[in-house]
Amino acid sequence: MIRDSFYDYLLLVKRYSLHTLNAYKTDLLQFQEYCDNSYNLTDDAQVTYPIVRSWLASLVDSGLSARSINRKLSSLKVYFRYLLKEGFISENPLLRATSLGMPSRLPVFVSRNEMAAVLNERNEQVSFHECRDMLIVEILYCTGLRLSELINLRINDLDHAAATIKVTGKRNKQRIIPVTPALIGLIDEYLALRSGVAGAGVSEIIVTDQGKKAYPVFIYRKVSRALGAAGVKGRRSPHVLRHTFATHMLNEGADLNAIKELLGHSSLAATQVYTHISIEKLKSIYKLAHPRA
Repeated sequence: MIRDSFYDYLLLVKRYSLHTLNAYKTDLLQFQEYCDNSYNLTDDAQVTYPIVRSWLASLVDSGLSARSINRKLSSLKVYFRYLLKEGFISENPLLRATSLGMPSRLPVFVSRNEMAAVLNERNEQVSFHECRDMLIVEILYCTGLRLSELINLRINDLDHAAATIKVTGKRNKQRIIPVTPALIGLIDEYLALRSGVAGAGVSEIIVTDQGKKAYPVFIYRKVSRALGAAGVKGRRSPHVLRHTFATHMLNEGADLNAIKELLGHSSLAATQVYTHISIEKLKSIYKLAHPRA
């Protein structure tokens, strides 16, 4: 039933890789086998939307993930669009077929105990490099800044008197974030060391070993190394610290709207994902504590 000319089309016209081509073959042959066994079909023109829907239902029943099912459906859509374009069929049975909803992924975050271990990794006498690397983690965890916001944070953005920093986020939208006296003290300690390293005209707070403005991979490496040294498993990125900031704030009773403003989210919907984390935490506590759980 599946036409070989379609594979030639993918390879020669679309210039897909052999790996992608084999993925299409696997998906389409599986669909062909289903049609042969369940409906005894011999031609593509005999395929209808109910048949496609029943195939998708069989995949769901088999326990296949939504991501894998959607990939197979995508392969089928490309194939039937090709058939319609080339005149092999007069109607496309996939027009009404929609992808399955994907389960939302909860943000990854660091536990309070793990975070305490990260922040306690400090000597009394520190070099410029050690102080800077500690400050990167401290700022991200204490403020929830995005990676780009940290990189572009300038010395003049720090207001000692008000104990705040001014952050320029997406679409140049600015927000004010309060900072703790301890963080201000660490920033001041770092700036004293930075003065002998930073290049002329560099106003950003975080600079590289050469005194230049930091860049994403540089920050990512510093965060990953700091979290890894404290034994944190899984993802170890600047964005994980942003998730950690929001999660810990919510778990300590912070208002969701306040967290939204601190994170610089344009809508509350983006912030509400953290409520799911708290619900999962409550579920785990319930299962451990309730005698009937």
